Amino acid sequence: MKEREITVENLSDLSPLNSREQALLATYDFLKHMSTLAIVAVGGMLGLAQGVGAKISAEIIASVAIVGLCGFLSLVFMAGVAGTQILQRVHKSSNVFAFGIVMTVVMMFSVGLGVFIAGFLHAATHR
Repeated sequence: MKEREITVENLSDLSPLNSREQALLATYDFLKHMSTLAIVAVGGMLGLAQGVGAKISAEIIASVAIVGLCGFLSLVFMAGVAGTQILQRVHKSSNVFAFGIVMTVVMMFSVGLGVFIAGFLHAATHR
């Protein structure tokens, strides 16, 4: 038997994660973790602010709202991903949109935590 060499032009073609369905599953998993993290972060932020006895400033309220919105959007987009799979419309899904969702949620979470840290430190040092 004669051996044949198989060539692949693009190495990403060999990846098992190189499909829209796999991209949607990864997006769903990421959003699931972000929604859980947002819920825990909101509770921790409120508990920390209340436990130290610092004045609850507008910055702290805004940061909790931003992180809470991050969790809410994660849940909404998770429902969208699940709906896409349930309706078997994966072939019409957009990986660019999924990437945009992931980046939006990460940026909101980061901004929310950053604003909280700044507001908390300011409130804790100026009691």
